[in-house]
Amino acid sequence: MIRPEADGPALPAHPRSSDALPLLLTLGLALLAYLLTRDVGSLGLNAPLVALALTGAILLTLRRERTRMRPEALALLGLGLLCALGLAVRDSKLMEGLNLLGLFTALGVGTAYLRVPGLTRLSVGGMLGAAFWAWVRGFYGLPASALRFPWAKLKEFQGLGRGLRTARTRRVLVGLLLTCPLLLVFGGLLGGADARFGELLARLFQWKLPDWDLNSLGFALLQLGFWAFLLGGPVYAALLARQAAPQIHTGDAQKAHPSDPVPTGLGLTELGIPLLSTSLLFCIYLGVQAERYFGHQLLGGLTYSEYVRRGFGELTAVAALTLVVLLLAHTLLRRDLRSTLTYRLMSAAVLLPLSLLIVSAYTRLALYVGAYGLSEIRVLGGVFLAWVVLSLLAYAAMLWRNGLERFAYFSLISGLGLIVGLNGVNPGRLIASVNLTGAMTPGESEEDRRAAFTTLADLGADIVPVAAARLDSGARRTDELCALARFLPDNQPDWRVWNLARSRAAALVEQLRQSNPAPDWSECRYSYDLDSFR
Repeated sequence: MIRPEADGPALPAHPRSSDALPLLLTLGLALLAYLLTRDVGSLGLNAPLVALALTGAILLTLRRERTRMRPEALALLGLGLLCALGLAVRDSKLMEGLNLLGLFTALGVGTAYLRVPGLTRLSVGGMLGAAFWAWVRGFYGLPASALRFPWAKLKEFQGLGRGLRTARTRRVLVGLLLTCPLLLVFGGLLGGADARFGELLARLFQWKLPDWDLNSLGFALLQLGFWAFLLGGPVYAALLARQAAPQIHTGDAQKAHPSDPVPTGLGLTELGIPLLSTSLLFCIYLGVQAERYFGHQLLGGLTYSEYVRRGFGELTAVAALTLVVLLLAHTLLRRDLRSTLTYRLMSAAVLLPLSLLIVSAYTRLALYVGAYGLSEIRVLGGVFLAWVVLSLLAYAAMLWRNGLERFAYFSLISGLGLIVGLNGVNPGRLIASVNLTGAMTPGESEEDRRAAFTTLADLGADIVPVAAARLDSGARRTDELCALARFLPDNQPDWRVWNLARSRAAALVEQLRQSNPAPDWSECRYSYDLDSFR
């Protein structure tokens, strides 16, 4: 049975035969990931397949070893797989970035706590530490699994087993494995900074033998090494690590001992003054803004655009920073005072006026969208503020119930849930619907229409269904049709990067081309790299 061991690249005194599985599993998954991503320029169906293979292999291994898996960690892994699925469904830079962030975070933290309890009771600092160590394991997970491999049990390689049993050889092996990612990262950065140095590095992989292209071989080995290090972290965390992350005793995770002296921390007076002062500041602001609370009257010297844009961004920052202040105050407050009614009322005094500020922020965002349209950054701002609101509601509810033990876990789950929900909402389609509705009004000029289509086409294939529907037979323009030409693949797409949005977009644009032969689609004035959409 696989038992957890200490974090870090330390070799146990007597490796077990079951310790061979994590390294073999990592290498097998790395080979699969390499085959699914070799010679392709984008993500698609390959992303959820790699994530599913990693998660499935880990879960099947733990089930075979009869290891109890924590349901809260399984929930994180499920949300991570949904984020990976979003990479094969949506086609926009915004959703690609959010889905990758959700995927790496969910897999990193989820695999670390599959066998270890305590995920739901982590403090905010503990959750951030767990996420940090999930990334760090990408560097030492593979070397640690290699050191745990029972090399001495390979009877047919006795010489290799004897060599690896020496402490000096093991240290050299660890050093080499830790050196590879550093050389890859810094070598690539320095090569980009200086062309001559980049050419020197490129020559290292341009040696050729008569029947053996070491250029391709070297690049393939680099790709395999990248995937081995990337996947080695979650495999090591799930199957070999003794603890999910170094212990961080903060917040509610630290319990008072009967023999402890007087409880340490700040009192209600020290924390009440800044909290109540913040509440008073919010109330004064609301009083000053009473006449233009919902954005109906502008301040002198500000344009309409500046007023709503600056107002939303600054009010969102106020909401996020207030959440940080409340959490910090809860951490600094003495434990014997956290359940008192006075402390709860002080927190409520901050939250009540803050709720009105959040309403004002969303009102300004609505005014901005109505006047200037929707964009990815505005969608991202609205979603971020929604996550802050959910976290504030969770803080208020848990504080009133006398405990913030599950706050960090709830915030993580709600953030991942918002990313998954955003995949269902389809931001590209929403942006296209809002912006094209304004661009298609009778008063808009043809230049505004062309600009709207060109700008929307930069958002990805998610906008095509709305854009194609707006191009009725009586209102089609050559420039508008050419703006969608980029979504026509020049050959059969590779199944590994199949994407639902790109597939639907290609079919719809092909229908437009068949019904509108007038523009020369191959010579459209909008020239784009079609390879990036295959």
